[in-house]
Amino acid sequence: MSPRLKFLILFVMSFSGFSAAILFFMATDYAKQEKAYFKQYPYMEMAARHGKDKAEPKIITEIPLHTETIQPAIQTFLTPPQPVPIAKAPKTAEIFEPLKVTSNAPPAAVKKQEIPIVVNALPAPGNIPPHKAKETPSWRQAANQGYEAYSRGDHATAISHFEQALKFSTDKSFANKSSNEEKLLHLQLAYAYKISGQNDKAAANFKKVIDLDDAGSFPIKREIEQLENRFNVTAYAIHRGESSRNPQFSGPDLTQSQAGAEVSYQPEEIGFKGGRKFQIYGRLMSGMKPGKFEPDPDSAQAGIGLRLKPLPHHNLVLSAERLIKIGDFARNDWMLRAGYSRDHGTDYREDKNNWWSYSLYLDAALITPLDPDIYLTAQAVSGYNMALSHGLVLQPRMTGLLTWQKDSFQQASLIEAGPGINMRYYFNDTKYEAYRSHIDLTIEYRLKISGNSIGGSGPVVSLVLYF
Repeated sequence: MSPRLKFLILFVMSFSGFSAAILFFMATDYAKQEKAYFKQYPYMEMAARHGKDKAEPKIITEIPLHTETIQPAIQTFLTPPQPVPIAKAPKTAEIFEPLKVTSNAPPAAVKKQEIPIVVNALPAPGNIPPHKAKETPSWRQAANQGYEAYSRGDHATAISHFEQALKFSTDKSFANKSSNEEKLLHLQLAYAYKISGQNDKAAANFKKVIDLDDAGSFPIKREIEQLENRFNVTAYAIHRGESSRNPQFSGPDLTQSQAGAEVSYQPEEIGFKGGRKFQIYGRLMSGMKPGKFEPDPDSAQAGIGLRLKPLPHHNLVLSAERLIKIGDFARNDWMLRAGYSRDHGTDYREDKNNWWSYSLYLDAALITPLDPDIYLTAQAVSGYNMALSHGLVLQPRMTGLLTWQKDSFQQASLIEAGPGINMRYYFNDTKYEAYRSHIDLTIEYRLKISGNSIGGSGPVVSLVLYF
């Protein structure tokens, strides 16, 4: 392929990617709200941006994420793609896939206009009416105090007031309240428990919300699934065109076909607050024999490690893994790794038939940390999702991938991109939990743009099972 044609293709793809990013941002709820607010109150918006007018603090609920980012395979230790979640929300660049996973519309934040907040402005001493001083607080007063405590970040106090509000079963005003008010109390209480790291109580209150109103509850079901799902199993197989197997070529190859599986366990999150994750995992992977869809036993590699997501609102994943040699070309060594992902619209949407999605995944790994082999990967995927039936989604997509590695023998790089199509089927859901499992079939054509890897342009077919 001529350099001129490569440059033209790269220019078109870069312009298309930038345009898609702008469109994706303008389609987010944040951009829509900002645009609508600016149009309606431009003078207030400008004053606020210049510090002349302070916006009234709002009660913020956690946003459930089910991130799903395909982790690109890294040559030598063959990283399996795994959906990560993690959460604002991602199933997994969730870790807890990645995996990925996000992307669900969050439950509407509780607004003070719906349940007016009572400001405790005390009258001057000596002017307190006796009947007011001895008045027993109502459920609404307790709820208002809970919302105020939540808005200032005092979640322990908020929990106490919300629980008190829900205990006023003999209060006539409580008995006459709407189911929506009770649902909002349980919802805000659930997020307060989640932020405080009390996952069992958070899940119990999320279930109360579903019992009161099951309509549009998919984001709540995803929250419960992430709180209660302890085990994940991922299996994958990636087959690439064998253009690199021409005997006249020799050198580094980053396009080897491969397969693998991973099992992870998330223990009780003692000491971890909502949004932070910790996993123990083990995996087995292998390259494929040239020209065959058959594992190569000489490249079989195992590993066992710990994985941590330390930040509640960012899908940063840190891991330490012991690589265990099985095949002759495998290795016994230590690997340190860090990955970061952002995504939007990668989870299933029950409220839409069509929606845009994108994901960005960055990964860095060191093997033999004292004298490291270095592996870097960046992957971007964008596509348009079309729900063909309940749980079945078809997605035309565009993928860009950069891989770079350096060890004691050589340095290799590969930049490739191309169109593709993905078919995903979601299954394994319950009354209280969103889909725990899905299976992916992806067919792409990767165009080699640059790099010294001997692998060239060609088709890529991958099959991923996340259970």
